[in-house]
Amino acid sequence: MQYAFQALEPEYVAQIAHARIRPECEHLLEISCDRLLHDKPVYQLIFEGTGVPVAALMALAEREMSGNLHCYLGNGQRLTRRTTIVPIGRGPFPDTEDGFVAGALDALHLDGLDQVAKAPGGWSLPRFAYESEAWNGWGNRLHHIPSSYVFGGTTVQKPGKFIRDHAFSSTTMDPQLGTIAIVEKLFELDPSLKFGDPIAKVDDTTPIVPVAHPVIGDTNIQWVQTSLNKLRVAGMPLAVDGNCGRGTRAAVRIFQRAHHLVVDGLPGPKTAVAIGVALSEAGIQ
Repeated sequence: MQYAFQALEPEYVAQIAHARIRPECEHLLEISCDRLLHDKPVYQLIFEGTGVPVAALMALAEREMSGNLHCYLGNGQRLTRRTTIVPIGRGPFPDTEDGFVAGALDALHLDGLDQVAKAPGGWSLPRFAYESEAWNGWGNRLHHIPSSYVFGGTTVQKPGKFIRDHAFSSTTMDPQLGTIAIVEKLFELDPSLKFGDPIAKVDDTTPIVPVAHPVIGDTNIQWVQTSLNKLRVAGMPLAVDGNCGRGTRAAVRIFQRAHHLVVDGLPGPKTAVAIGVALSEAGIQ
């Protein structure tokens, strides 16, 4: 299924106008964007080769692999391996900044994002929302909810997520930030990254009540990352940044599998308890 941008543009404009950052996501958004801005020169090189705005590139990289420059932008797999998930058979690329740029140019060309700047109207926030949803797939739309890939972390987001291939959960909330939340925060932190005309926000004074994540609950992600590092679960130390990104979820899955828990990569209460027990049994403070 494919949709024309012109048909969906009014919907994206309305959603962006109503999108406000949920309070429980503000800290994660801040640290994620600070981390992405550290690599701005790398994304600038990709922009020069594709015309895709730097903030848009950063948002896609955050969604795919938590901004990890050792990964292929098209699906988050390591640069040094030939990709085994869509897009299949790309690479390998050198595990360097130049390799990351080469991989990103490859992925963006495959999806035609390097042609958008030449199209009528070029890049705008609604066009970026459209390209983000197309990049990730139209699955949420088929379930009649906004794409969490685009609107995660905002008041537009609704429960619903593919928890594995072809398995959709109508009650699971995507824990990741959406691309629109990321680019709008980047605009705030670095106005030079702005692209397209601004979309006026709807004047909505309704208080947003913070909620615990439906799976993670109130688990302290930084504690999880520190604990998994102490237990040496992952092949390399996790960044202790409070972001339940791709690397952290992979390490959690390794831990869950080893301790006979439900393997979903999300450190819910049962996983947190098991981590605490593992630390105690290992004599680790």
